[in-house]
Amino acid sequence: MEIRHLRTFKAIIDLGGFTKAADYLGYAQSTITSHIRAIENELGQPIFDRIGKKVLLTETGKLLVPHALKMLSIYKDVKEITSSNGEIRGDIVISAPEALLIYRLPPVIKEFKEKCPNVNIELKHLDPTKLKEDLTTGNVDLAFVLDTEKVDDDIYFEELVDEQMMFISPNNGYQNTIASLENQVHLFTEKGCGYRLMFQDILKEYNIQNQKNIEFWSIEAIKQCIVCGIGVSLLPYITVKNEIEQKKIMAQEVKTDELLSTYLAYHKNKWLAPSFKIFSEIVRRHAQEWRDTTTIYHERNSPIILN
Repeated sequence: MEIRHLRTFKAIIDLGGFTKAADYLGYAQSTITSHIRAIENELGQPIFDRIGKKVLLTETGKLLVPHALKMLSIYKDVKEITSSNGEIRGDIVISAPEALLIYRLPPVIKEFKEKCPNVNIELKHLDPTKLKEDLTTGNVDLAFVLDTEKVDDDIYFEELVDEQMMFISPNNGYQNTIASLENQVHLFTEKGCGYRLMFQDILKEYNIQNQKNIEFWSIEAIKQCIVCGIGVSLLPYITVKNEIEQKKIMAQEVKTDELLSTYLAYHKNKWLAPSFKIFSEIVRRHAQEWRDTTTIYHERNSPIILN
């Protein structure tokens, strides 16, 4: 059994089939089949059931999954060991929500690539519902989370900066207030997002239960809809700063007892490879700048304060 066999095994599970795994890995279908056959021959039992077009794990396959993930994670860590000439190589997988991928992380990534040009970076969109699973299985090395206070026995959370939240509405010549939400179309980000949950809490606070909702996958789409006068939303200040300054939208700061903050997260048992340590150090330095330069936007109305 070889690492490439286990990598194929994981690809089939992740993608849901042999053909998709072959396309993803750049192998012929026969190569994928031979990799799985090699595992099955060594274990003496099948690891997949092929029922019609579906590929399902057998009980043996299910038992193999955690061990395969652990072995792939160890192999990945070994590859990240600094070479004899001090050159750092390897891969680092980072997940983050759209707000941070676009508005916080690009300068961090630029500096990291200048210091570690031979380290491959894979960026993934954060799925909040799979955060712990991804960090535990090694699918993600390091995650950025925008949420309220985070505590977990297995996951290390480091608070980087409090994020200001803004109630935003069209700049249509009159003041839209949060009290008028019942007559507005509510523009939501994806489920599980920290600021979506905060927006929903605000609606509950004001006992607003209308059905005028639109759900988006993109912050940029939400902003453009607000500029066009379609509805209102709640977004981090960093994502709407330019639109506010250009007077394309109206904004009002929202304050609650539970602040939304950006956190750096990784598994407590993770081996901290040299590339990981360097990336984390760059993040912490930039986070200090984020805290120092954060500018609170004040609309003519005082901030909305929710207890």
